Amino acid sequence: MAQLFVPLHGAFGRVAGSGVNTYGESLERPHWEGAEIGLCDTFPDVLGAVAEAEYYEWVIGAHHPTHREGGPAWCRFLDPDPAVRTEALEVACSAAQAAHRLGARYILYHFPWPALQMPGADYAALGWRFRDADPIPMEAWPREADLYDWSRRCFDRLAELQERERIRVVLEIDGPNPHFFDGELYGRLFEEFPDLSLCLDTGRLGLLARTHGQDPLALAARWLPWTRYLHLHTSFWDEQGRFHNHVPTRGSHTRDLWPRVTPAADIARMVVEAQPRAVIVLEHNPQTVTPQELEACHEWAATLAGRSPAR
Repeated sequence: MAQLFVPLHGAFGRVAGSGVNTYGESLERPHWEGAEIGLCDTFPDVLGAVAEAEYYEWVIGAHHPTHREGGPAWCRFLDPDPAVRTEALEVACSAAQAAHRLGARYILYHFPWPALQMPGADYAALGWRFRDADPIPMEAWPREADLYDWSRRCFDRLAELQERERIRVVLEIDGPNPHFFDGELYGRLFEEFPDLSLCLDTGRLGLLARTHGQDPLALAARWLPWTRYLHLHTSFWDEQGRFHNHVPTRGSHTRDLWPRVTPAADIARMVVEAQPRAVIVLEHNPQTVTPQELEACHEWAATLAGRSPAR
């Protein structure tokens, strides 16, 4: 059966012990089996999250960077500067070691990152918000061959790290990047390094699909052999064209609603069918729906994971 995880992010130290996460999501739900800890404000917030997860006897995963204030840098794996790229690999290695010592079973990095600025693309109008790094000019990586050579070096190093540290290495889709989402770089790299894992973020996948003029289900289908992790939430564009994200996913969020609403439910069904033991992080904001709608979303997620939808 698939496993349902709750995210423990932000200023978690301020809510630790209250039975909720930073979003106000209850930690008492019977279907939770683990927590993904990361993007916390401070290191004490990380320790509070670990203690909370241990109280519930949950499996722990780490989202890099685990904390922002005084924490490790985002890994600029695809920076134009070779020295910065090399440093990113060193940061990734030290972060994996630290996560393992916290008890994490896996560590997740964003890749490809930073994004490439495609000529003529209005990222802001589409809904992209780049908090931690602006897109780099497309001319910084004009040749897919160069990007493949460096990306392969990254995958090789991360695969070695996974084996040495005994911690799963997971790469979460990011972008935009035409070499990965218009081309086949992901598939080529994962075919060479199949023991590494991919995380599909369903909300971001919809945004990437719109940006690259792709079908989100077709994109997801390309990478199913390696998609062992899922960040599940729904994104949509309202009537004014404004982008909304991290909405709890309902079973009705299907292809029929695309291109206005990301078919997150269909994507999740595809992933679980291909990877029955997938880790599903319900990375939604519960405050974006009514309590009744939230309960329905949790019941559907429990059913998706093969569990009774008991509350």
